[in-house]
Amino acid sequence: MQNIGLIAKQGYKYVFVLGLLLLLALVLGVCQILFFALFALCVFWFRNPERALGSDDAYAVLSPIDGKIKSIDKIYYFDTQCVAITIRKGVFDAGALRAPCDMELLEFRRRHGLFLCNAMEPSKNLNERALFVCKNLDNKFAIRVIAGSLSKGISFENFSRLKTGRRFGFLGSGEVVLILPANTRISVSVGEKVASAGILGFFSYEEKDARQSA
Repeated sequence: MQNIGLIAKQGYKYVFVLGLLLLLALVLGVCQILFFALFALCVFWFRNPERALGSDDAYAVLSPIDGKIKSIDKIYYFDTQCVAITIRKGVFDAGALRAPCDMELLEFRRRHGLFLCNAMEPSKNLNERALFVCKNLDNKFAIRVIAGSLSKGISFENFSRLKTGRRFGFLGSGEVVLILPANTRISVSVGEKVASAGILGFFSYEEKDARQSA
């Protein structure tokens, strides 16, 4: 189900509980500033902003989350060369996970684990993570979500297909790795801040041009 509220549904219970405590504090006149600060922090943490798509091109690859480009690496995946874009979500970034393009889910894997700081080398192998292997047109790609130290887990919706920009989960802290075909045209650089639904690059047009000329 599409989540269109101002607060991500993963935060409903926390906002509700802190809202009740704030109301109680206001009635009793006790610790009002403290509970207001906690309530405001919770609302900010689970905020769920609307985002306009950075491009409506069918071959565009959009950012699945707010954050900073940590690395862009050539890797071997799907038995072939790929490019991996790692986005680290900052403390003040919104945590909604969005589909980077129209996508069909081919495989899903989840591994429970620890919640170490992502700056620690062991976190790459020990932290909780989820992997979505997907298809867009003729392009096979993957989204790897790795939880960070401020996460309680990785929350996501069950889906088989998603349209570009649709929300499919929430990440409190951590990293998202997009594993794309090697010929994807990347439009961002390491260290650059990105917003969810902003442009990261474009799948290759070679296959499109070949079909049109056939």
